[in-house]
Amino acid sequence: MQTMQRRQRSSASRGTNGTTSPPSSLNGGLSSRSSAQSKKKSSLSLVSVLGGLVSMLAIGLCLIVVMPTTKISTSSSTDASASSAAGQGDVTAGFKEAHEMIRKRETVQQSSPSPKLQADTTGRSGVHWPVPEGIRQMEPIQGEPEYHVIFSTGCSTFQDWQSYVFFYHAWKSGQQGNVTRVASGCSDKDAETLRTLFKEQIEIMAPGRFHLHLTPDYSRIKPKVNFKYFNKPFGTRHWMENALGFPDKPLNEDTIIILLDPDQVILRPFTNDFSGPAEVWKPTHSKIPHRIKVEHGAPFGQQYGFAMQWKNKVNATYVAQGPTRLTTMDDAEAQGHYLVGPPYVATARDMYQIVTTWCDFVPRVHDDYPHLLAEMFGYCLAAAHLNLPHQVAWGFMVSDIGVGGEGWKMVREMQPDETVCENTPQDKMPHVLHYCQRYMLGKFFIGKYRLRKDFISCESPLLVEPTADIVKLRHQVAPDGTRIDLTKDDSAKLNAFMLCQLIPRLNEAAVFFKQHHCTNPNMEYSYIFHETLEDEAIRFL
Repeated sequence: MQTMQRRQRSSASRGTNGTTSPPSSLNGGLSSRSSAQSKKKSSLSLVSVLGGLVSMLAIGLCLIVVMPTTKISTSSSTDASASSAAGQGDVTAGFKEAHEMIRKRETVQQSSPSPKLQADTTGRSGVHWPVPEGIRQMEPIQGEPEYHVIFSTGCSTFQDWQSYVFFYHAWKSGQQGNVTRVASGCSDKDAETLRTLFKEQIEIMAPGRFHLHLTPDYSRIKPKVNFKYFNKPFGTRHWMENALGFPDKPLNEDTIIILLDPDQVILRPFTNDFSGPAEVWKPTHSKIPHRIKVEHGAPFGQQYGFAMQWKNKVNATYVAQGPTRLTTMDDAEAQGHYLVGPPYVATARDMYQIVTTWCDFVPRVHDDYPHLLAEMFGYCLAAAHLNLPHQVAWGFMVSDIGVGGEGWKMVREMQPDETVCENTPQDKMPHVLHYCQRYMLGKFFIGKYRLRKDFISCESPLLVEPTADIVKLRHQVAPDGTRIDLTKDDSAKLNAFMLCQLIPRLNEAAVFFKQHHCTNPNMEYSYIFHETLEDEAIRFL
């Protein structure tokens, strides 16, 4: 039986509550990385609260359609279609071996990558990109654009289930082009297992379009520092150089690269043309003209809530190791065109220039600002140094209901309020749901850090889904019992939108897995994060 499970679980009775450990089974699906995690359930409430606060800092301070496209080339060392012993012959026996490989994570530190995947922090460009003065001129791409969506992950079961959900909804949404998971830091045995799981369970959704690319672990490129977010810029560069042929023999510089995070669900496909009425843009006061198409010299990005910290918290001359336009750029340009995070959308030519400079800058950014957002600041600084102003979107995503600059205008305009829980037309939705926060209304709750790691599995129950009446509630009850009043603003409606749009999509991916990989799947919609949903909410269930 094919599963997303990385290792066997200790025996436990099946439960519907979010704090109950799943049973041991080869059909059990994606499980947590270590048995130690299952022994710490009593501390999950505090952990989830802290995790939510960290996530909020990251962004607040944070019918199925298969479209034909050109298949990319990848090096043999990173080809997602490479088979392993676990995928041959008897599948059950193969996964027993795979589970044993992963079990070693519980007590042994992850082993070093093989020599061919040792981290090379220099890249292949070896050049400093010329920076034009004044307003950069755009250059149209030639012919019909090709698209490539990528997202960066580590090599953990926590990001395995997110990756499955990501691929499924990239497929379901009708997103054109290739989609690649760039996974960094896998040991040789973990890499073998991940290739097998990918080939058996994900590649089959869209053969020739969905890919896995493995890179070294870049989290320790600085002595005595372990910063996992270094893997995003360095992993992206590794992929562009090994899969797309940059910088010497690029397959297609006109390819549109869409760089997302693994905890983002695509609702509305990305293209290079954002001229439609559904887009919501950041107002600007700079001299740079508004752009509606991704072209050379015209990248796009989503606004994030860290204001001017990306520029003010670091020494730009030190980061750039010399003169840089960062020191003379006015605030209108800095605020209007570089305050961005994922989704990033750019031509492959522009993205490679940004990524190369990003990799050069980010270790020194971390010197000045050794905190969570150093990697994101590095991207902003690299783009600004290169004079690659971004068209800044507000409507690419919704994530943090407590901040501005996101696509909440689209949600607030949904009338009556109950329609936030209905099948809203694609063109009325933001491009992605970024579920890096916790969302609650009444006792309904969803948070990625509390979701059981084997949710995409045969054994796990499905989440209880809220109905449209949930929008009538005006309070939250956290899993630890904390009660919060929501009568002073419209946060109840925004929480209802996230719960009603995210929970069914998580279930939909899980059901797809169960239908294709399980002989006796658990199809019960009974998974909640409280002992019971009984509360004022019961009147609306």
